[in-house]
Amino acid sequence: MKQKRKRMWILGLTVGIGVLIYLNSAIAADYPTKPIEYICPFGAGGPTSLANRIMAEKLSQLLGQPVVVINKPGAGGAIAAAFIARAKPDGYTIGDVTSAGNGVTLALRPDVTYKNSDFELLGQYGTHFLAMAVKEDAPWKTVRDLAEYAKKNPGVLKYGSSGVGSATQLCMELFKLTAGKLAIDHIPFKSGPEITAALLGGHIHTGTFTWGTVKAVYDAKKIRVLALSIPVEELPGIPTFAQAGYPEVNLTAYYGTAAPKGLPREILNKLRDACAKTFQDPKTREAFRNIGLTPDYKTPEEFSKFMEDRIMVYKRIGSEANITLD
Repeated sequence: MKQKRKRMWILGLTVGIGVLIYLNSAIAADYPTKPIEYICPFGAGGPTSLANRIMAEKLSQLLGQPVVVINKPGAGGAIAAAFIARAKPDGYTIGDVTSAGNGVTLALRPDVTYKNSDFELLGQYGTHFLAMAVKEDAPWKTVRDLAEYAKKNPGVLKYGSSGVGSATQLCMELFKLTAGKLAIDHIPFKSGPEITAALLGGHIHTGTFTWGTVKAVYDAKKIRVLALSIPVEELPGIPTFAQAGYPEVNLTAYYGTAAPKGLPREILNKLRDACAKTFQDPKTREAFRNIGLTPDYKTPEEFSKFMEDRIMVYKRIGSEANITLD
């Protein structure tokens, strides 16, 4: 009797699992049947939000349902990242993972409520390279000029960033460390326009800015760019930090897309396929360039390895420069 009950229990369990697999497969085959929310970690109108809306248009075409951008700014991207990590893994909530929310925050904030393994990565789509800039009439013509001045005049220079723990701060701190532990004071700001105004007004002397922040004033010949964090085809006349003698200074602000961990495999594959096509679409890439974002596609596997590497770099900078996130 006990053996019969056991066999019936196993049979029932097997049938139940089979039904669940069938239902999940049927749901995945129909996916998506309603709008998808795309979570943006920064405010509306900024370069990341603009990039998300560019992508959403193409993703909507490929998936056959509206992809709606929802802005959830705050805590350097951590609020949005935590929201994505906690979302139901059904394919209807995806969003940005960035060098801020999923790189710097994981490296420098010990109490963060999520980790990289809480996400299914869908791929990297773009990069903001960083540019060290000064006013056009500043006395420094090269990075070495500025470094030598800072060595001879410790504490005189000030640099701006888009906030504590931002890629713009970490890149500048890395430069300070590799150039001889330079004493250049940090002034954090809340937005790109504030940093640009401070630079032009002489309230700060320099910084490593995302290109979208300073492109307009560079085109207007109001600033001089001393170095770039990576080579940029459109700016062949400007040296990289590596070419200037600082090869370690190669940070960027990076942007990719993820979903919550636990998506059904069929839905995950659909999303990864749609994202790959979107991120490599010529019109999408051109639209990225028009807002100052460099198209930079990485597969989910490549993106995962890259993010883990960056986190280790951020931890080192944070430790050596004594940067903490409250």
